[in-house]
Amino acid sequence: MSELFNIESITNGYRPIQDGSRYERFFARPEDSDRIIIEDGEVDETVDLMKKVVWKYINDTKQIAIYLKGSTLRQTCENIWNFLYHHVQYKLDKKGLEQLRRPNRSWVERKTGIDCDCFSIFVSSILTNLKIPHRFRITKYNRDVYQHVYVVVPIPGSGKYYTIDCVLSQFNYEKPFKQQKDFDMSLKGIDVAVLSGAADDVLDLVSGFEELEGLDGPDYDRTILEHLIKTRNMIAQNPNLIRNSDYPPAFLKMLDYAIDNWNTPNREKALEILAKNEDALNRLNGFDGADDTEMDGLDDEFGDLDGLSGAEIEQELNGKKRPAKKKGFFKKIGQAVKKVGKAAGQVAKKVGKAVIRFNPLTISARTGFLLAMKLNLKKMASKIKWGYATKEQAAAKGISAQEWEKQKNALAKVEKLFADKLQGKKSALKNAVLKGKAKGLSGLDEETEITGLGVAAAATLAAAVPVITAALKILQDTGVMSKQEAENIESEVTAKTSEAEKLANDPDIKNSGTETTESSSSSSGESSSDSSSDRGGSSGSTGGGIIGFIKKQPLIAIGGAALGVWGLSKLLGGKKSSGQGVSGVSGRKRKKSKTKSKSHSGNSRKKGNRRPKSITLS
Repeated sequence: MSELFNIESITNGYRPIQDGSRYERFFARPEDSDRIIIEDGEVDETVDLMKKVVWKYINDTKQIAIYLKGSTLRQTCENIWNFLYHHVQYKLDKKGLEQLRRPNRSWVERKTGIDCDCFSIFVSSILTNLKIPHRFRITKYNRDVYQHVYVVVPIPGSGKYYTIDCVLSQFNYEKPFKQQKDFDMSLKGIDVAVLSGAADDVLDLVSGFEELEGLDGPDYDRTILEHLIKTRNMIAQNPNLIRNSDYPPAFLKMLDYAIDNWNTPNREKALEILAKNEDALNRLNGFDGADDTEMDGLDDEFGDLDGLSGAEIEQELNGKKRPAKKKGFFKKIGQAVKKVGKAAGQVAKKVGKAVIRFNPLTISARTGFLLAMKLNLKKMASKIKWGYATKEQAAAKGISAQEWEKQKNALAKVEKLFADKLQGKKSALKNAVLKGKAKGLSGLDEETEITGLGVAAAATLAAAVPVITAALKILQDTGVMSKQEAENIESEVTAKTSEAEKLANDPDIKNSGTETTESSSSSSGESSSDSSSDRGGSSGSTGGGIIGFIKKQPLIAIGGAALGVWGLSKLLGGKKSSGQGVSGVSGRKRKKSKTKSKSHSGNSRKKGNRRPKSITLS
């Protein structure tokens, strides 16, 4: 049985630290992905994750390592200890949750404090840059779990070592322990492809919710928290996954706020505040206050593509802002929490399904999957559409009884994937298949070539790649698609979405500034510093200058007022803005269209656009 790692304080903690402004030149500005949140877990997994953080961000300490290098091994180790002990505050992370920070992030948070695991990552990063062999040491004291971690540096040829424990107030001192376990740090690099270790993709994210109806109390509570943490880490590592369903920097801040308050008496209040902010955003985006639990029409937003040519579809996808989506994720989380301890059977299961349905990651995955079906990429929709027909209808079009059975079987499994796993509407899937390029049950079907799609359309598909891959396996297993056809689809979709992600992180776009699409922040009467603060660091925390990116690829944006999270001044930092959102885009009233636009089922809009009262987090 594997042993657990549960960090606890082994010292009084707080100590005066020195001004470190002269060292600022050695560290770059951090991003939202610089912290990985994990629960107390098994020792081997935790240390392996720490190693991955060291190698993924190895350049963070490249400059400071040279500065701290001494003439002897002892002097180098003592320099490292002195630097970190006297310039970075120690603070225990919240009970039950650990935050693994890269060195850049630890330096920025040095005044508020970091835990022993972050100190160890920082020390290991410096030693690794200096190519000095070392080990992570995990220790037990007064409990039967490993409680502390620090770094030891072997002294060549002596069997002894130097201890670098930046939590304790003495260099080369080791607090007597009951038991220890050492892990060598490789100086040759390790695989850092998956950093979070929590969820590989959106299908992994939703796993475990099927058993909610059999859970109650702590197990139910823990399942919901795990979902929040998985969601947070996935988005932090790849903000592009939700660019078409939410504003990544603001949503990450809201997730952090919920997670930070989860194991505290303030949890219910924190979730209520987050839910109120969602309501404010919904009003700002023109949705009424009705509680639409099922959120009809949430995913089926591509009806305007029906009947268009390939060129027209491409223009529509890349040049038109998609409508804002109704928000309610934290409201559903709050409802789920209230069921803890008394959730039973179908009630718990229903709340869990609502949490999944409102999650921006699953919204993006469903939307991308429906778009793939709407466009009939590689004739995916054509491979299942006759499952919607009767045997007689299929026969009239020359479809054999055997082929009809295969498609009906494939369709049932694809529906189960879409509806049961991702909580999508079967009616939305049916519309995408029958009203898209597959041409329903009459006419010659068409397809849209993946290579012809622009990066904005590919970005919509990005979060759906795992779902598309799973659907392809279904089509293969049921015999309606060959293995070669499926492999081609997966490789082309993956290549195209990778192209979209590269563009989102392009240095030219990152450095294009933070101009707004309509007016500069100065026109709102705010100073640039206040505006930057209210944006929550959007240019740095999203993996690219989001406003510059929006100007080149409008579909990547949520569009209009949805970009600004209104009333999150305390959460995001900075002063309150007068109508200006996190992105720096001024709030504005929605113009009435001269022609009637298609309504979205279940999403009734108010004619007016009342500005909500400011809401702050406490």
